[in-house]
Amino acid sequence: MRTAIVRIAIAAALLSASARAEEAWVTTPSYRPHQTLFLVNWEIAGPIGSFNDYIDDTSLRGGSIEFRSFISDNVSLGLSFSWNRFEQTFDLVTAPINNGTASGPVFRYADMFGVRGLAHYYLTQGQLQPYLGFGIGGAWNYSYQQVSDVADSQENFNFIVDPEVGLLYWLAKGGTTAALNLAFRYTYTTATVGREEDAQTLSGIVGFAFGY
Repeated sequence: MRTAIVRIAIAAALLSASARAEEAWVTTPSYRPHQTLFLVNWEIAGPIGSFNDYIDDTSLRGGSIEFRSFISDNVSLGLSFSWNRFEQTFDLVTAPINNGTASGPVFRYADMFGVRGLAHYYLTQGQLQPYLGFGIGGAWNYSYQQVSDVADSQENFNFIVDPEVGLLYWLAKGGTTAALNLAFRYTYTTATVGREEDAQTLSGIVGFAFGY
């Protein structure tokens, strides 16, 4: 009899613990974003500051991919991956090289790959949705210079930060979510390109956003 009572008590305790665990699992809060966006952007970038002394041509070869998760109607957090290529050929330049200087036609290019954490604040909720953004992360930079048959290259990984202003123009909301993305971005890095430090750029961005 006592054995039966003990078994019943143990079974009751296990059932009660299971019920409490199930209730706790059901009530545990989970993250559900208000909205999720994926963006594919084309970037037109121009070197500024000392970077402009190394290459002054505007680059049409650049792009980025973004992920934005809305934690509220007005705020999103996300990630960005970007690439920009800057290049230029000079007819005659006296350029620094490893062991001194050389004069002649010069070909230069620089690649920048950036990865950033993003935060955006959206000013309105209409079809036109202006926003302020901020990105911070790291950038891998590779630069190359050739004077006649003398080549010089360097690569490094650097800090990157870039504020931006932009606008989403919503084409559709609901089951299908799509928008055009227009933005201007200032980018500051600690990258050294050639012998120019702290490479900086200004970018115009045109992209397409889709999500759910």
